[in-house]
Amino acid sequence: MTKKIINKLKGPIFSIITPFKKKEQIDYIALRKHIKFMYIRGARNFYLMVYNSRLGLLDEKEIINLNLFCIKVVKGFNKKNIIICAEPYHCSTRKSIKLINIFSKSGADIVSVIFGEKYYSNEQVFSHFKLIHDNTKAFLMLHQQLLENGISGNPPTRFYPVDLLVKICSLRRFVAMKEDAKNDEYTKRICQKLKHKISIITSGRGKKQWMKAHQYGCQSWLSGASNLDPKLAINFYKNFKNKNTQYVEKHFNYVEDPFFKVVDKFGWHLTIKGFLEYFGHFKRYERRPLKELDRKQYVYLKTQAKKILYNSEKINGEKYFK
Repeated sequence: MTKKIINKLKGPIFSIITPFKKKEQIDYIALRKHIKFMYIRGARNFYLMVYNSRLGLLDEKEIINLNLFCIKVVKGFNKKNIIICAEPYHCSTRKSIKLINIFSKSGADIVSVIFGEKYYSNEQVFSHFKLIHDNTKAFLMLHQQLLENGISGNPPTRFYPVDLLVKICSLRRFVAMKEDAKNDEYTKRICQKLKHKISIITSGRGKKQWMKAHQYGCQSWLSGASNLDPKLAINFYKNFKNKNTQYVEKHFNYVEDPFFKVVDKFGWHLTIKGFLEYFGHFKRYERRPLKELDRKQYVYLKTQAKKILYNSEKINGEKYFK
């Protein structure tokens, strides 16, 4: 079973973006509609990720309800779909265990776990994840990113020691890692050590970052521009595997690079919401302290979105985003 689920985590993993209403409530109607669109357009692996899904802006009841809603919707479309749930960034080990057991019993295939506390030692971090592993029955994904140092005088952040990652991922039910450190040399070392143990999922800077990591055994990436339409990622992955370099180059020139031009200007989280509104998925509303793109920023985004729409249809020969 462990190998079976690892083998399913190849190619694009599609991040669930949580929509809000104007008065900041979660818009569950829009969310269901968006997940349905993603599924119809080919998405099969869904990830309710701590940042994209805005878990840090939700209270505990909302976090539970959102996760359970996504399990029900994703599995309702197809029981073979993979749904990766997640805990919030900051919580105790005890609360992590509580939430993971709720999600697992409700049908989550994998639960993403993250270490949000200050780092003091490898033993501290490992014991946290070991306690989670030993007190739950879920398959687990390590959301790996820079650790915050807890000892004054040390640099404010540090990478997970690679030996610590190997130790954590040797726990039997760890099946995947979201590699979020965004450092090519570090990612290379992780892939070389862990590619035969777990599925590694790159995050940030889209498919270009994944292509670098793929050379060293990285199997998956977290969707970026392809959140607008999963077919973009599916077509890219097919052509990449078939070594169609001309298609891959066009995808970057006409879709991904223009998309990240807007991301560089406004940031990932606000940009993706703006694009999703333009293409009719849901409104770009945010919950404070996040604040959606203003009217002037949105006008700029729309000019780029029109170009991406035209070029994506030109290189793929089909309608997108509708």
